[in-house]
Parts: sequence; structure tokens; C-alpha cells
Amino acid sequence: MTPTRPATAVAAALCAAALLTAPAVQADEPPRPAAAAQEDTDQARAEAQAANAKRVYLYASNVNLRSAPRTSAYPLATKSRIWLLAYCQTNRNTTPVKAADGSVNRWWSKVTLPSGSDFAWVSNVYLRGGNQKIAGVPDC
Repeated sequence: MTPTRPATAVAAALCAAALLTAPAVQADEPPRPAAAAQEDTDQARAEAQAANAKRVYLYASNVNLRSAPRTSAYPLATKSRIWLLAYCQTNRNTTPVKAADGSVNRWWSKVTLPSGSDFAWVSNVYLRGGNQKIAGVPDC
């Protein structure tokens, strides 16, 4: 069945009305994809966390920064004598690490590089002031 001329004219008029009432998109502001909005949210969250992070000093040499707070976890990087940002610390589900003085420490800190990096874990044994918990770093 073929549409009649009046029906076609009505459909064309409705389409024209819809185009005229649609909000205009400015050429200098392309629509933002959802991924970009998520990146903005992630960036804002990271900046807020960084504002609450505490600078800690890794005083030892060739220390593995790991994917989890255990010596069996995959090493993400190896660093020596460097400042890090500590976000939190935990002693749950961790591997105890023996300090140079023979004491054992179960506390690990979640850290990043000050210039920005993925999160990694380091035993508090290798951080200045980390003979157990580090003052000023919250629990995870």
C-alpha cells in the first residue's frame, strides 16, 4: 500500500518540526563521550586522594613495589631512595617482613609516585618511620 499525498505531507511536516525544535549543537563544543566523563571523574577522585596522601621516604635500595601487600605479589617496579605518596596502610592479609634490626613488621602502605603512577604496595619496613605503622597514614 502506498501512502497518500496528505499522509506524506504530514510526515514531512512532523520531521521538519522536530528538526526546528531540537537543541542546537555548537561546532566548537562536540558532545563528550561517556568515557571522557568517566576519566574526568577518575581524575577528580585521584586529585582528592592525592590531597589526602602523605609523603613518605623510601630509604632503602632496590625495593620492589608490589601489586598486593605480600612478598609473593607481582613486582610492578623497583625503586631506591625516593619520595612516595602513601594513601593508606594495612596489616591484614599481608606478608610479614623482617627489618634489619630483626623485628618483624606486617604493615604495608599503598603508594604512588608523586609524579603519578598506578597504585603499588611497599612494606613499611623500607619507609622512614615505618618500624610498624606510619603516623599520619590512615588504615585501608
